Amino acid sequence: MNEPILSVIGLLAVVLLVLAGAYAFTRWAGRSLGGGLMAGLGGGRRLQVLDRAGLGKDQTLLVVRAGQRYLLLGSTPAGVTLLAELTQEEGESWNPPAAAPEERPDFLALMRRLKDKK
Repeated sequence: MNEPILSVIGLLAVVLLVLAGAYAFTRWAGRSLGGGLMAGLGGGRRLQVLDRAGLGKDQTLLVVRAGQRYLLLGSTPAGVTLLAELTQEEGESWNPPAAAPEERPDFLALMRRLKDKK
């Protein structure tokens, strides 16, 4: 009688260990690998992707700032091609305006709003 219960508990423990391992690995990979190839538009200091536009399957047009230079790049599975180097004025027009710090919604206020809707 105890043997099936122990078997189920063991199986549950293995599943939980696998889920915990997957969670730990994704957290580590996100930090260690920089969050992906293009984590967010404009994530770094010296190299920023200011804008991107998908042109077709696996074809992307990118505006990139590398230091003080602004580049228009084409990306395909065959590689990345420099299409043009933008002037300082053209490049600066791609820079997003400085935004105010983003306010996060207050959880308590959201719950009150949901309660008031009922």
